[in-house]
Amino acid sequence: MDALTSCPLSVVMPVYNEAAGLERVVDDVRRHVLDRVPGAEFVIVDDCSVDGSANLLARFAEQDSRIRVLVNTTNSGHGPSLRRAIDQAAGAWVFHLDSDGQVDVSEFVRLWELRNEVDLVLGGRVRRHDPRHRLVLTRLTRIVVSLAARRGVRDGNVPFKLFRRSLFDHLSGRMPPDAFAPSLMLAVGAVRCGARVLEIETTHLPRQHGRSSLHLKRLAAAIIRSTRETVAFSRHPFPPFSEP
Repeated sequence: MDALTSCPLSVVMPVYNEAAGLERVVDDVRRHVLDRVPGAEFVIVDDCSVDGSANLLARFAEQDSRIRVLVNTTNSGHGPSLRRAIDQAAGAWVFHLDSDGQVDVSEFVRLWELRNEVDLVLGGRVRRHDPRHRLVLTRLTRIVVSLAARRGVRDGNVPFKLFRRSLFDHLSGRMPPDAFAPSLMLAVGAVRCGARVLEIETTHLPRQHGRSSLHLKRLAAAIIRSTRETVAFSRHPFPPFSEP
């Protein structure tokens, strides 16, 4: 508890083979988040990258004491890597973003300014710059999350969100530790337990480097698994959440 009160914010980010654009993303987080929030930390989980990301991350952590890098022993996937980062985070608030450079980190301040009014704020992607199969996945997850939450949720899986650590702790015991999409469960659970959830529009940028790791061959499996896990999660009772 002392760690949670002394660290106001943890930025969490899973990384897998994003070496080409990683320096820009980390620099954006430093300038627009860490420098803005004194005492904030940056927790990065490298999911066994093979493209040089690990060496870059080690250098960033050596140069900046606010950055902590954890390395998975096996390639675990985005969901378990995100969960590990959150579990290791010390902040009272958690800001999640992905490492692909497709979010405008300068818009973090809009989420941070809302923290006294919300428990979870989702920076929904309005004009998407993604391949068709990822847009299809987003539409399907929107339906699943909205039905499970019993309320419309536009972009529950968005990798640009700010939430209370206490809210995540309130829900995490019902989440499988290896969940494919813990973000979906967080969105569903937050609504169902009565937390204050807000969606705002944020900028989505074209991918400048690399390719999405979720290709057509994996799309069907991703839909089936995330749907099954989210529906199972939604069947749990959700005790009311109250701000600590």
